[in-house]
Amino acid sequence: MPDKLKKLFKRLMYAVFSNVLYGLLVYCLYIWVIGYSPLYVYLGNLALIVLFLVWDEGYLRSFRSKKIVMQLKRELKKEQAKEKYYRWVQFLFDGFVSFKTMLYLFYILILIFSQIVEFNPELINKDLADFIFANKYSILLLIALDQLIGQFSKDREKIRDVSAEFEKNWNESQD
Repeated sequence: MPDKLKKLFKRLMYAVFSNVLYGLLVYCLYIWVIGYSPLYVYLGNLALIVLFLVWDEGYLRSFRSKKIVMQLKRELKKEQAKEKYYRWVQFLFDGFVSFKTMLYLFYILILIFSQIVEFNPELINKDLADFIFANKYSILLLIALDQLIGQFSKDREKIRDVSAEFEKNWNESQD
């Protein structure tokens, strides 16, 4: 039981830490760009969502790749460095929650806070309230983009399978 509790604590800490960092990034973007146009804030937020969804997918795929793992092992010259890197990666995996999950959590919290602020506007200052309202519907963008990226990945896998089967059948049928 203590082991499961430790893992839960690690995941919770990772979730809080990554949400705070992402929130600060989005808030800084908002503060920097809002003077120009709310449209720029919206487009910047859209770009961040796309960037982090693609980064998350690529990051996870890189650890599945035998080629990348072998390249990492070759680059780490000393056995001690390899062991240290391996422990570090395992530590990350132990407490890991994908960044996509963190994005969902962040925008769900924004949605909840926007409703709370709508009910009680004097609860927080106007700038923070405006930031929350500006990001209120970003979860819809996240869901749509996540579905699009997921569908694209499924399509690519399907085409690879069809291509491999076509090649196999092509080579078998040659007389």
